[in-house]
Amino acid sequence: MRIDFDPEQMDRRAFYKLLTSVVVPRPIAWVSTTSRDHCCDNLSPATFGGQRYR
Repeated sequence: MRIDFDPEQMDRRAFYKLLTSVVVPRPIAWVSTTSRDHCCDNLSPATFGGQRYR
C-alpha cells in the first residue's frame, strides 16, 4: 500500500513527527542489491536500532 503526503497540506508538527519517525534512527550503512537478471536495483538503509549487543 502506498500513501502520499503533501507537506504543504499538513500541519507543521504532524509533518515534523512523520519526518523524524522515518529518518531516526539514522542509517549506519546503505545496502544496494541487483536482481539476478539485472533488471532491478534496490538501495535500502541498514541500522542496528532494534538489536541488542551482548
